[in-house]
Amino acid sequence: MNNNVKMNQILKKLEDIDDKIERQTSVSDYISEQDAKKLLARGTTWFWERRKMGLPFFKLGAEVYYLKTDLLILMKTK
Repeated sequence: MNNNVKMNQILKKLEDIDDKIERQTSVSDYISEQDAKKLLARGTTWFWERRKMGLPFFKLGAEVYYLKTDLLILMKTK
């Protein structure tokens, strides 16, 4: 393999890494269900029903978290 090919492969890998870093979310992009319930004046059942309908979430221990942007989209469409 010549040096140009190797350099192009390295550059491609660096671009892929950079793209992945740009798409990552930070902790501040998430909100706990407890905080979301207060903010949106909704109850536990409402959030449970939305999760069953496909609202993305993740759990850390017993606490449920949502992306703030997912909740904003949900509120705009309901």
